[in-house]
Amino acid sequence: MKNIRFPLLFTINLMLGLSNLFSVWAEAPKRAKIVYTSNRHGNAEIYIMNADGRQQIRLTNHPGNDFDPTWSPTGEHIAFVSEREHKGLYDIYLMDPDGGNIRRAFSELDYRTAPTWAPDGKKIAYHTYSPVPDWAVYFNTINGRNTKRVVKVGKYPNGFPAWSPDGTEIAYIGTMRGAPIVGGAAPIEQRIWIINLQTHEKAALPVKIRKGSLMYPAWSPDGKKLAFAWRKRDGENPGIYIVNRDGKNLEEITENAYGMIAWSPDGKELLYRKTVGGQKQLLKINLHSRISTPLVPLGPTIRHGRNTGWDWFDPQILPVSPQPQSLTTTWGKIKIQD
Repeated sequence: MKNIRFPLLFTINLMLGLSNLFSVWAEAPKRAKIVYTSNRHGNAEIYIMNADGRQQIRLTNHPGNDFDPTWSPTGEHIAFVSEREHKGLYDIYLMDPDGGNIRRAFSELDYRTAPTWAPDGKKIAYHTYSPVPDWAVYFNTINGRNTKRVVKVGKYPNGFPAWSPDGTEIAYIGTMRGAPIVGGAAPIEQRIWIINLQTHEKAALPVKIRKGSLMYPAWSPDGKKLAFAWRKRDGENPGIYIVNRDGKNLEEITENAYGMIAWSPDGKELLYRKTVGGQKQLLKINLHSRISTPLVPLGPTIRHGRNTGWDWFDPQILPVSPQPQSLTTTWGKIKIQD
């Protein structure tokens, strides 16, 4: 009897271990959900809520800061940035939509922030500052050994990659030298760059920034537009803008707003941050009516804090067909001969 019980217990433990390691049975939400970051209780933690702001639930609870969550394409995983293993060393982690099964995305701990998923859910792009701003694409596997640096962005705070919906391009923020000023040095310009991942050709959109800063480019779901945050000069006049993929038709969507941006899966709304009364609120704006709606107001029940970093998922509008094993492992391939 003992000889039978031991293999049975071993098999059960092995199955439990594999389920924790690969998270094969992680389930996507059944309705539209928004993940976001808030420090309403002290340090930055990640929360989830319905698309109308209701049913706000805390997902993480750790002394280290957790922020910048982003949904995997099929909603089965959430990538986020955390310093939970080493104070001040921010790396990318994964968790299930219910906040369980938290694990590091890559095997080796390193400084990585601003994660963005490839549309097939198999890779994550990010930027890092070790020792200078760099930028790379990683396969999102357990070992994380398939590292590929796509482009170097220079010595200024840049990066913020955004993977295009069709998977062929990545937009990011980079700097370049402008035309020399008479009697002075050439100014630094920030631009939105787009690199083709097949040809490795890159080009800057014709949106010149000689003063101020650009951050957080975000592709529209159809890949035809880019939204981004633009602080025009010396911290003044921050706003959210949208521009066509070819750099034409630059349009200000809302003023006095800055930080991360997220499109609704149907492309009709944007999530953005606005400072009201010294506190950073999360709002969504309808791109047709231009009416903004607070989702996480800092009012009587939340007197202090800020909201930052968010992403929107809707199971009714998936960028790719669900593939539960795409983020875990491949057990084998079969080639059929005709």
